[in-house]
Amino acid sequence: MHEDYEDKAPDSVWVGRSGRRRWPRRPVSARLLWRSGRQNGSPGAPLGTWAVDGTLALARPDGVRAYGLTTGEPLWSWQPPGDGDQVIAHVSRDMVEGVVVVLHHDDGRADDGRTNDGHARVGHVRLTGLDLRTGTAVWTREQRADELGSIGEDPPEVAPEVALGGGRIAVATARARDEGPETTVRVLDARTGAPHWERPLPEGRRDAFVLTAGPVVVSTAGPEDSVSTPTRLRLHMVREDSEQAIDLPQLYEAFGAHPVIVGDTLAVELVPPQPYDTEHMGSTLRAVSAVTGEFRWSWSSTYGRTIFPLAHRGALLVLNGYGDRATVLDPADGRVVAERSLPGYSYQARLVASGDCLAVVCTAPRTTARVRVFRWK
Repeated sequence: MHEDYEDKAPDSVWVGRSGRRRWPRRPVSARLLWRSGRQNGSPGAPLGTWAVDGTLALARPDGVRAYGLTTGEPLWSWQPPGDGDQVIAHVSRDMVEGVVVVLHHDDGRADDGRTNDGHARVGHVRLTGLDLRTGTAVWTREQRADELGSIGEDPPEVAPEVALGGGRIAVATARARDEGPETTVRVLDARTGAPHWERPLPEGRRDAFVLTAGPVVVSTAGPEDSVSTPTRLRLHMVREDSEQAIDLPQLYEAFGAHPVIVGDTLAVELVPPQPYDTEHMGSTLRAVSAVTGEFRWSWSSTYGRTIFPLAHRGALLVLNGYGDRATVLDPADGRVVAERSLPGYSYQARLVASGDCLAVVCTAPRTTARVRVFRWK
């Protein structure tokens, strides 16, 4: 429940008579528990980060490593099986009873392992269920790669038609037709590969990007037509028996890549079209009904070009793009419930939480202090 985050200060400290947020003082600082040392070289951004039962785990293409959540002490590491010739391409964003899903395949270094244009030649992939509490692979299976879009053909960040989550795989496949592309969303069981359901998206939608698999949220672009109004992006909340869509409002250039659902509220970042030298201008979180798509509220940050929303303890926990401030919002109305300063800095910051501990992770592919972990109080 979001009451776990409630500050002792009265609302008058945080909100003026107009109802607008004011900043008479900097929020109280959360207590820093540990931070990782500055890395030599650039191992790249983590593919995924999770926190559970005193464990913080980070996945990169070469493996998964775990640390004590409150201490930073190394706990275990896991690499895909083989002689270092397997790479991790995708991971689930969430976990089911402490188990995450890891998708890995050959890295293409073999003589016949790459296509003429340099991409890895992948016929099959493996999916592994990894218990984050122990580092043990609890199940593994093989899957045909061509059933999962362009897995193996491109790096994960540009192979967006597949996502893992909620114990499922969500895949968007497009079929060219004279009257326009036809895009279908398919959902498979991650552990068995058994099909759950499939559903077509509205005609003419293209460039499908599966943002999350549990629940299934897909971003699409409109038809290519130079004589019509500019193409608008659309966000689809897809279920077996229904599909709700919201259009990207004017004056924004994209939806954020990390929508979250709390109860029956979906919250997603709206990315403004501002140059990267004006990152202090802030970003906006928009909340709609996950059932009807009806607008509910919006909230804007004041610093950092991006924000990262996280569902935790029945509330929305929002991290600004520089990773130095966390704000808790009531998902029902967007009211600011509590706020903490997080001393330090992380570019393109992401957040995971377990209990009253927050881990801020820098996802920029550069030399950096990658992780900072705080206790809320």
